[in-house]
Amino acid sequence: MKVKTLLGYLYWVLEVFLLLSITATIVYIGLNCYDDSEYIDSLGSILVGMLWLWFIFLPIFIIVLFSFIRCLIPPTSICKKVVLFLHILNVVLLFMFYIILPKPEPCDAALMEKHFKIHHDEMYDLVRYVRSALDDSCSITLEYRDNKVKRFIIDNNSERKTCTSIKNQEELEKILHTAGLSMQELTVIQEKMHKAGIIGIDIEKNPVSGYMANKSILQYRWYGINIYEFALYDRPLTKEEKHDASSMDQFIVYNDSVVFESYGGYPGGRGFPDIDEYQSQHH
Repeated sequence: MKVKTLLGYLYWVLEVFLLLSITATIVYIGLNCYDDSEYIDSLGSILVGMLWLWFIFLPIFIIVLFSFIRCLIPPTSICKKVVLFLHILNVVLLFMFYIILPKPEPCDAALMEKHFKIHHDEMYDLVRYVRSALDDSCSITLEYRDNKVKRFIIDNNSERKTCTSIKNQEELEKILHTAGLSMQELTVIQEKMHKAGIIGIDIEKNPVSGYMANKSILQYRWYGINIYEFALYDRPLTKEEKHDASSMDQFIVYNDSVVFESYGGYPGGRGFPDIDEYQSQHH
């Protein structure tokens, strides 16, 4: 009888620990999301991960479901009431974060086209200025979200420095100097980004080869965990490159040297919500 009671309490402890882990996960995601769309996308990513790792998460799901049903079956006890409270708390937290998180600005291909037509000159001026300020084979990645720096990386082809957590201006100046930049030039870059309506850049000067060869990335807008950006090429795209880009929902070829891109999200995620309508109107 004592062994049975001990096993019962042990199961209750494990049950509570599992539910508290779920609570902690919900709270962590909710507190680290910028808007309700990112919150939903993050939960969707977890769901996709659960489907891929079903052999791990299926037993957990069964335990949680059984735990909830067991709490509803009399007789009630203090243990059952605690577990039921945690179940209800998790459901409340799921909906609460969705309600209180701000709504994001929408983004689609039509909005990106409109923005490009208005800010075309400012965007290319930004690219030219950054490249003129950088040393050869050096690059800068600077990304904002909600007016806060999300990513800030300086690469001088021999080392890659992450500057996001740097608080000391002297240290930042030294890192910028390794790529040929100054604090004054960084300020001008930020001003030109604001003028062009751009929240992020990934620009390299005279890259030897690789992903960034012949193009610059200007980030336009976040929607959830998807980032929408302009890829500005230094040369016309080949037919093969256009075909490859057009075959994926994450890319829209706007013209011979400009591609709208969307990254992030879980497999099969958002991409461009208006891609079919946009392409039918422009081709």
